[in-house]
Parts: sequence; structure tokens; C-alpha cells
Amino acid sequence: MYRVSAAKQGFGTGPWTQGVLREQLAARSGVRPGDILIVHSSMKSIGQVEGGPEAVIQALQAAVAEEGTLLMSVFTAPAPDGVFRQAETPSRTGLLTETFRRTAGVVRSLHPTHSAAAWGRRAEEFAAGHDRTSGLGVGSPFHKAAAAGAGVLMIGCRLPSCSLVHVSEAIVRVPYLGKVFYAGYDRTLTVIDRRGTRSERPPADVPTDSAGFTALEDEMARRGALGRCRLGAAECLKFSAKACLDLAVEMLRQDPAALLCHNPQCPVCPRARQIIAQELPRRKS
Repeated sequence: MYRVSAAKQGFGTGPWTQGVLREQLAARSGVRPGDILIVHSSMKSIGQVEGGPEAVIQALQAAVAEEGTLLMSVFTAPAPDGVFRQAETPSRTGLLTETFRRTAGVVRSLHPTHSAAAWGRRAEEFAAGHDRTSGLGVGSPFHKAAAAGAGVLMIGCRLPSCSLVHVSEAIVRVPYLGKVFYAGYDRTLTVIDRRGTRSERPPADVPTDSAGFTALEDEMARRGALGRCRLGAAECLKFSAKACLDLAVEMLRQDPAALLCHNPQCPVCPRARQIIAQELPRRKS
């Protein structure tokens, strides 16, 4: 893992300012104006930041500039009443994503559990149509961004937090897709968009566990496809979204269980393996 201290990089030890974070993004992460950047993050890992999460968002925006585009996951668990409100339902994927969702000019896609937030030149384009595909399926926001040449920046987190990887399961149509669910995800949900229009959304290709994505991270590292850097005090991974997705597809075509975890207590992966064992002989016959 990348262990060079922030002080040795010439940026000090914090508290971090928006300006210093922007310098780090350019100098160490290689983020440039015009880039399309998918960000997964742990605010705590960055350390103390003057201006809090808003300053981190501003640094990311400044790094890609208005001609670039930022995307983040703003996922939500199904509410007890089964209602998702596009303008109000908070993100469950961390402080930075919720701050980003509330930032002026940010667009949120219309999906009741796996919506994406986007800002910048292509934000509307990437967010559009999410009501017509699955949460992390073909044509979803992260898939479109990957096809457009996006990079991925994992701030203080590893590949099990990279939602894009689930798109590979939809591309390959793994046998367990849409057949295993976490509690509450196997029911029709009500969606209320920003205009107040209501619609019903049945479950479709709901993504499941991601702990097994460490196998993909290991293979990307073996092939030299992972960049390592820092933002503030956070260790980060930087890589091509398309390269990551292509490798995940390659692994799943060789073994549909390649991205499942091996925890016997996992509520979904053991069942997914059973489905693979049942379905593969039928597909080959």
C-alpha cells in the first residue's frame, strides 16, 4: 500500500485547506480540468479540513472545472414506507456524498436505491434515463461515465466500495443477478421525482455483496492498473473506470463467482453460489 507521508509530499500534515487539496488532486492524483471523475470517499480518512466537506467538494469541482464532470453514489436503503423522494431522501453512502447531493448545480438520477449525483458539463447526460434501467446496470450513470472515459478516485476506501464493478454483473448476466436480495430490496418502491410525479419501481437486477471485489483489486494491482496517491491524510486509489469494468467482465466470464465473497455468514453470496451451481449445467446443455 502507498505509505509516503503527506508531509514528504510537500503539503504538510493538515488541517487541510481547499487550495491544498486542489493542488494534491492535480499533482498527486493527476486530475485535470475536463476530466470525468467518479469519486468514492471516506471524509474521516482525509483528516481535518478547513471548511469541512464543502471544502472537499469545492476542491474536486475546481480540479475538474466546469468543463469536467463529477459523479458520486448517493444510495439509499428502502424506507419503511417504501417511498423515495428524489429531492429529499438523504444519501446513506457517507458525509461527502450527502454534502455533494445538496450542492448547488448537482443533478440526482432517478432511482429509488442506487441513484447517482453528478455535477459539471455532462451531469444531465449521465443522470438521464436512470428510471429506465437498473440501479447499476447497462446504461446506468456510472456505466455511461465509464464508456465516456471516466477515471475513478477512491478516497480512503478500496474496491469493495466501487459501485461501478456491479455493472459487470449486469453486462455478463451472471446467474444470480436479480435472484438474491438484501432485506427490503425485493419489493416495489414508490418514486417521487422533483416535480412531485409518483411512479412505481419494481426490483430489477438489484446488486448484492461487494466484499469479494478485493479479488478484482488484487488483479488490477498485479497488472499495474492501480495508481496510488493521497488526498489530505487519506490513502487513495486512482484508475480507469473502463479498464476496471473490462477486467471485471473478463473475470466473470471466466468464473461467474469470481466477485463473490467467501464469508459463510454473508446473507447473499452463499445463495448466489448455489444458483451458479444450479444454472451453469443448464446453460451449457
